[in-house]
Amino acid sequence: MALLRLFQFPMRLLRRWLSDGIMARVLRNAGLLLTGRVATGVLNLAILSIAAHALGAEEFGLIVLVQTYVQTITAVATFQSWQAVIRFGAIDVENKDMTAFHALLRFCTVLDIAGALLATVVAVAAVPLVGPWLGWNPDVMASARPYALVTLFAITATPTGLLRLHDRFDLLSIQSVVSPLLRLIGVGLAAFFGWTLAAYLAVWFVGGGVAGLVLIAMGWHQAWRSGQLAGFDTRPAAWFAPPARHPGLWRFAILSNLHVTVQTVTGYLAPVLVGALAGPAQAGLFKIARDVATAITKPAELLNNSVYPEFARLASQGQWRAFPRLILRGGSMAAGAGALLVVIAVLIGTWFLGTFFGPDFVAAQGCMLLLGVAATLTIAGFAFDPALYAMGRPAIPLQVNTAAVLLYLPVLAVLTPTYGALGAGVAGLIASLAVFIAMGAFTFIHVRRVLESGASASAPSPELSAALPGPASSRYSRGRSHHSRRPPEQLRPRERSASGPSSRR
Repeated sequence: MALLRLFQFPMRLLRRWLSDGIMARVLRNAGLLLTGRVATGVLNLAILSIAAHALGAEEFGLIVLVQTYVQTITAVATFQSWQAVIRFGAIDVENKDMTAFHALLRFCTVLDIAGALLATVVAVAAVPLVGPWLGWNPDVMASARPYALVTLFAITATPTGLLRLHDRFDLLSIQSVVSPLLRLIGVGLAAFFGWTLAAYLAVWFVGGGVAGLVLIAMGWHQAWRSGQLAGFDTRPAAWFAPPARHPGLWRFAILSNLHVTVQTVTGYLAPVLVGALAGPAQAGLFKIARDVATAITKPAELLNNSVYPEFARLASQGQWRAFPRLILRGGSMAAGAGALLVVIAVLIGTWFLGTFFGPDFVAAQGCMLLLGVAATLTIAGFAFDPALYAMGRPAIPLQVNTAAVLLYLPVLAVLTPTYGALGAGVAGLIASLAVFIAMGAFTFIHVRRVLESGASASAPSPELSAALPGPASSRYSRGRSHHSRRPPEQLRPRERSASGPSSRR
């Protein structure tokens, strides 16, 4: 009976939290993406398992190094223009200003193409310089050059923004399965016929290229289907016209891109540094450990996509007192799920690694557990970023993550030569702990300041309104905070339900 009561309390607490309309919507929207992410996770696990068994730690590590080398350059050179599509596109669509919306799409598409071309040139040209440093032999470098051309398909940011702007998370879920499905088929054939490392890279190239083309087609087709491309000016002069109707667009694009780049480059760069400092085999161990451990953070990405519009809606209505409740409840639920998965990894991690990846990869257990704890900290603080953005403080996540990178890289460089993948795991845990503490402190400091200023009883200031996202249900979706000033009868049904008396938060 005592054990039963022990479980009854968290269940009652969970039911109470889910009765909150905000949390229910967050989880429902996250669930729309979950099917595709689960399928992608299973397929990627199968891909890694087959490739690891067929190649062994050394050759598998070489593939990891080639992939992450290209991914790192792509992340640095390309713009995350989907955020600008959502931030400014939500305003244009709301105002039915298609001329401005078309100018925004042209601007973001030019950024995408320029970034992809720059990434391709750098990735191909730098192979002879980087290859020896990473332990690549001439055959690996010869295969890395054509594989680097996959960056030409990295012009998907604007189509991604279009799909998120239109709430087409179902299409994003479908598209996310395309690449791993093709790669699973190709890797299976490569393992069965005993193909070389070059064939595995060709498989990854085909998967990435086809997935990019599918996403481009989906995004632009959705805009055309919505009637938002009527009268689209395709003249060359129009593509290079300055974005005069979107003040602050350049600043927003640069800041948001720096923030995402700092986060993603760290992830891509880590295996490269591990390979350079400890060899390809340790890079392979680190890749397996990180991919298994950070599967825990996938629900956090879904929750982040779903919770950001809720923060934006609360901020636009001046309901600041709901911020702490949403942060604490969402973080507690996510952290509980992550902690449970870490316990499972402790119990069956060795068996799992040996069974799915082979005896060479059992040594990744320690690193996997460290990164699992780091991932749990990440998902516990998943609401910090969107809360700060909604309060008009987008520079804080960038500053915190930059400081974390400056902490992470030296620790990794010191520990990895001696301890290999395990040292990289320690560095990852230290950096995640630092980010969690700093982001949590800054978030609650600014929430308290807003509450103490009496903003809970009024709409946000004009300065804050300029930084607030709009009604689009997607990450970093932003628009004017004028919904709180329009009478309910002028709101769309979804907005009315969010602002009416029946859904007070």
